[in-house]
Amino acid sequence: MDVAFEGLAKGWTVRGGVVSPGDLVADYAAREQGVQGVCRGRGCSRRLDLEPKALSAIGLGLLSMTVVKKMWQCQRPDGCRLDYHDTAPEAPLRLAQFVGRPNVRVRLRCRASPCKFHRVWRVEEMIAALRKRGQGGEATAVDKLGAMMTSPCPLCKKAAWTAEALWVDTGSVGWKVNGERAFEAIESGETLT
Repeated sequence: MDVAFEGLAKGWTVRGGVVSPGDLVADYAAREQGVQGVCRGRGCSRRLDLEPKALSAIGLGLLSMTVVKKMWQCQRPDGCRLDYHDTAPEAPLRLAQFVGRPNVRVRLRCRASPCKFHRVWRVEEMIAALRKRGQGGEATAVDKLGAMMTSPCPLCKKAAWTAEALWVDTGSVGWKVNGERAFEAIESGETLT
């Protein structure tokens, strides 16, 4: 379920307690993130760039980008082989956007299969650790944090990290009752709300 949280940067949403990119065309425009397509069909050299700001300007901002992608598919008898990929957002999610928010944490997870190890940090602690190691600070993009972690996982001994921002709704009963302890639900595998 997508929820609009007050104070969250435009173009982003919270799903299951994890801050993630929104799928609407307007969300892509807010993140300044384009979509490129290349046809993999035999004898076809079709390429296209979907520009979310232009699509929003003509009234398509509230459509899902998935729907817009389907609108551009061809009607070949053997099916459309148009493959899309998102470009990197020019307005990524940065640590500075979460400084001073007690309801936000950064979670580092091991991506190695089947390892499930993760660790949750306060945003300010993560910024201080990055500065101490000379690797970044407030301007560091959340999606780049995993690649910056060079130490191996204590369980599987592989250095395959990914990072994500966790957001607990301050209007939820869990937050009102538990406050910052609401993040303990992560340890038990519950969904944050």
